Amino acid sequence: MRGNLAVIIMQNFEKYLNPIYKDIEEISNFKDLIPDTELSKEEYPNLIKVTNITKSKLLILLNNLKRLEEQLERQIEEIDAETDSDEKKAARAVYNKILTEIEIIVGRINNELVTFDSPYFGKILFTPYDTKRDIKIYIGKFALIDKETQIPLITDWRSPIANIYYQNTGPQVDVSFQAPIGIRRGDLKQKRQFQISRARIQGIYDANSGNVAADEFLLSQLEHRIGKKLQDIVSTIQTQQNEIIREEINHPVVIQGVAGSGKTTILLHRLAYLFYTYPKLINESNSLIIASNQMFIDYVSDVLPNLGVRKGEIMTYLFWAKKVLGWGDFFTISLEKENLPIKKLKGSKQFIDILNRYYEQFEKKILENLPTSLSDKISLRYYQLKEEFKDIDMVERISLAIEYAYAQGRFSKYKQGEIRINTEEIEGKKAKVLAYVRKETDIYQLYKNLFKTKLVNDEISTYSLQGLKHNGRIRTLRIEDLAPIVYLHFKVYGTKLSERQYIMIDEAQDMSLIQLFTLSQIAKNGNITIAGDLAQSIIPPFYLESWDEVFEILDLNSKNKYTYHQLQKCYRTTEEIVNFGNKIFKEYFPKSYQLPEAVLRHGEKVSIFEFNQDFIKIQNSDLKQVINTIKDYFNKGSITCAILARDKEHAKKIFAFLKPYEKDIGREIIDFSENNYKTGLLILPIDLAKGLEFDSIIIADVNSNYYSNDTLSLKLLYVGITRALHRLCIITKKNDKFSEKLLN
Repeated sequence: MRGNLAVIIMQNFEKYLNPIYKDIEEISNFKDLIPDTELSKEEYPNLIKVTNITKSKLLILLNNLKRLEEQLERQIEEIDAETDSDEKKAARAVYNKILTEIEIIVGRINNELVTFDSPYFGKILFTPYDTKRDIKIYIGKFALIDKETQIPLITDWRSPIANIYYQNTGPQVDVSFQAPIGIRRGDLKQKRQFQISRARIQGIYDANSGNVAADEFLLSQLEHRIGKKLQDIVSTIQTQQNEIIREEINHPVVIQGVAGSGKTTILLHRLAYLFYTYPKLINESNSLIIASNQMFIDYVSDVLPNLGVRKGEIMTYLFWAKKVLGWGDFFTISLEKENLPIKKLKGSKQFIDILNRYYEQFEKKILENLPTSLSDKISLRYYQLKEEFKDIDMVERISLAIEYAYAQGRFSKYKQGEIRINTEEIEGKKAKVLAYVRKETDIYQLYKNLFKTKLVNDEISTYSLQGLKHNGRIRTLRIEDLAPIVYLHFKVYGTKLSERQYIMIDEAQDMSLIQLFTLSQIAKNGNITIAGDLAQSIIPPFYLESWDEVFEILDLNSKNKYTYHQLQKCYRTTEEIVNFGNKIFKEYFPKSYQLPEAVLRHGEKVSIFEFNQDFIKIQNSDLKQVINTIKDYFNKGSITCAILARDKEHAKKIFAFLKPYEKDIGREIIDFSENNYKTGLLILPIDLAKGLEFDSIIIADVNSNYYSNDTLSLKLLYVGITRALHRLCIITKKNDKFSEKLLN
């Protein structure tokens, strides 16, 4: 928010609030409310009480926001009036302080508005064995305490006692949770689930019969789900998901999950849980989420704020790596044609071994060629430090060794009777040696020099040096060079400045081993969670074929053993779509791969359109059929609809073809290059849709002009099919051998 707010002067910050703040008086008016069931009569008194308490808090906070806005306005006037530069600087500091306070209060208001709108989603009645007194606990996103009695009115979903709610489908004897005083045991007498919106009960589900009521509640949530930005799932977290979210820290966690199993959501909820459970250790400033692309980052951008996490650093590997290296706009990625076998090599364990050998040679060479007569002493001290202090990085070791060697030299001269020691001369010699070290440890040049050695063959050397070019201040590199450069950087400069208390990696199946290696290096105490689906490995050549190599690097970089979880249930897609996809892919995927299991929800049959030509050539009745289908999807309640193409060029052609029919469709047609997850008809390649979901999906040109029976094509189609929440349409060609074999 800061970047936007600082630029726009004299503005109303209420625009950053959940719009429901405008309806506070209307929502909190219960005069005409008549509960229509015995359950609602029982539950409304508590809901009304919570709503009124939250309303009072909101009115105070909104008042404070208005006061801060006025202060900010006066401060702007003061900045404009000041002529003295020091006074103006001081006034700007006050302005920034007020702006920070506004950011915090806007976040607090939005959290309270969540509670005001839907204060809780669950309730348990727990009878501890030690007191025999029933404890009534309402569970929501955020806790609420009654100031008069100091009794919790709402318990945070992340609290230990809330685990009872998630771990049991209904009443159960002898359940337990980890309380501050130790484990408390007792009986769960009631589990109740709520749908609440605008402080009104839309549904109550009593889980008296175990899974039946639990499934009914989950189904009601899934059926009303629409394709918008990813939302939190605190009300419907399932048992296995809950176990992963609440896993202990200080060891790596790996999640293999089928499409729609909630991998991304689990990552984000796990991070929110860790912030709550370990607030002194893990927070927004020392954690990191690595995502696949900018559109995906936009898609998940609302989840953490909705869970009360004000800021969270989410970025792609590219942006993270450039940040680690301190590289700005003068370092650019080459767009030249790729050599996929060489690219694959540079992401592999084999190339890590090459980098290790190269580093050892470089380490020896730099010490042997130090421009000083003390090089032997420096080298000896360097290896002593390396043996004794393994956490010290190479450059620091050399610097300490240089200081030590010159200090020893001064002491030796002093012992020999040289009273006058030319300190200036010694410092000059040290500076010369350190300048040599800085020059030799320029990471870009150091990596480039690898391809002038015999460690790689001529083909790799020639190809690599063509991509590593200087042009004035501009330096280019290929995308596959970035992770090896980061790896070397950590070898030379260490990981201390980059370390994080927690690392989350999503869509890991399309990352190279060396990318995962460098990220696991900066996760303190092995605090890293990695999620992916091997069946969705669609970006050659880096994709993972097995988790085994990942397990190996985790064992290398963590003292504690990883845990591994498999998620098979698909909560995103209807049974019709899941079964359609499974029927196609079961014979192509390895028997060891467990295909998705549909959960509960039925929907429309998958549509298949067969035309005589490719999509961008259809016309007349065929074109009208597609346009009417898209209009029908929106009329049935779709918020987002996507046409998925084979690749970017294919998507651009479809966009250019359909854009003139925007008025006929009645929705904005959006090009994938906007990098925003927007409502309307989005046209994008399948690889950019990975990790996203849409109400309705149309996959264009499923025919032999664009796809074949190779693994990549089949995985792309698998990803495309599993993006759909409610409706799926496949467009193919008549008498096409590929589609006939695949779809029949």
